Amino acid sequence: MIRSGERRRVPWRNGAGITEEVATGPDGPSGRPLWRLSVADLGSDPSEFSAFPGRDRIFTVIGEHGVDLDWGHGPRSLDPWHPHSFAGEDAPHCVPRGATRAFNVMTERGGATAAVGYFTLDTAFDTAADRVSALYVRSGSVQAGTERAAPGDCVLIRGEAITLRGSSATGLLVRIEPTSSL
Repeated sequence: MIRSGERRRVPWRNGAGITEEVATGPDGPSGRPLWRLSVADLGSDPSEFSAFPGRDRIFTVIGEHGVDLDWGHGPRSLDPWHPHSFAGEDAPHCVPRGATRAFNVMTERGGATAAVGYFTLDTAFDTAADRVSALYVRSGSVQAGTERAAPGDCVLIRGEAITLRGSSATGLLVRIEPTSSL
């Protein structure tokens, strides 16, 4: 269980903002973690993304306001709670439509793959033992064993099959799988 107030705050690689590191995976052959989950405070002012060569990113606005991203070939409007994938080498210009935050999933290209989707959980959900699963709670609560995750918390399950129970819970479901190319 990773509580919202317990995440490590670190500056963005380019120094333009702050991110809260939720969790990282084991190091791959490059010496970098195979995956990383984080929550970035985007604020309300325009900024530039940091470039992460060799990584893939899934970016999801989790604040009240969407953003417009521009890679130099026209803007792309992103609304809250709709995951968007792009290469880590891309470092778009970001224009928030108001103060907002984003959930980032980054994976080492060739070392791991990820999928992110919006979830609604009112009953039970079983995780798979062959992957990493994470649930970022938007609303309601999620019970994992004896722990209860509240809005802003993240439940992280590393290679274990467990049953999660929801009470009108919504948020993001992340699945990370290692690839065989390493």
